[in-house]
Amino acid sequence: MQWNRGMKAHAPESYDEITRKTVLEPDGSVRPVRPPAVSADTDARLRDVVTDALIACGFTDIGVEVREGHVILRGWVHQPDHVRLATRVVSAVAPDAVLDVRVGLG
Repeated sequence: MQWNRGMKAHAPESYDEITRKTVLEPDGSVRPVRPPAVSADTDARLRDVVTDALIACGFTDIGVEVREGHVILRGWVHQPDHVRLATRVVSAVAPDAVLDVRVGLG
């Protein structure tokens, strides 16, 4: 294969990346490959979708943080049922997201 201007050279990022692909574990097993990183744009879009859905349902005191596809809800609600409802809203608009609910009653 010949290198041309359109191709990017990929240098391994770390020693761990090199050994993960080339060295077996002592028991003969292979270390799993890391899942692809989620882009900041994807996280921003997910945050916007979840925030819009919560606001549309009246949850204005719940903040949304998204890190690598994990949705973190923070804030306060006045009734215990509202925590469950907010969780259902998020699950409806982002069914594949990992949800971490840090919402208190107050």
